[in-house]
Amino acid sequence: MKTMIKPLFLANSLLTLPFAILILAIPATLFANFGLELDAGGVLVARGYGATLAGYGLAYWGLRNISGTVEQKALLLAAIAFNLIEAIIQSMAALDGIVLPMIWGTIVLHVILFLLCGLAYLRIK
Repeated sequence: MKTMIKPLFLANSLLTLPFAILILAIPATLFANFGLELDAGGVLVARGYGATLAGYGLAYWGLRNISGTVEQKALLLAAIAFNLIEAIIQSMAALDGIVLPMIWGTIVLHVILFLLCGLAYLRIK
């Protein structure tokens, strides 16, 4: 299972960093692709979310080779929480018709990462 850690950390990084860059650079345009219109306050909040994603992605990129079990479990737990919460929030928005159906692609990615990180977490001794 240890061989699964690096790819999971890379996946969490590589799936969040591009979104972070786009949210920071062109938040209204990015969210318009999902059917959301942002006013000035929405742009501000979106950029805060982009900053969070950037930090998250950079942390996983920088720690992708970490070997300590305690550290790996802590990072996996953070990834489990992030991906589960994102999947729930985005699913609620999709089911309520707030966003365009294309959001289901990101929901599927979050669910896959949630499950894989959960499996890795449970298998670490």
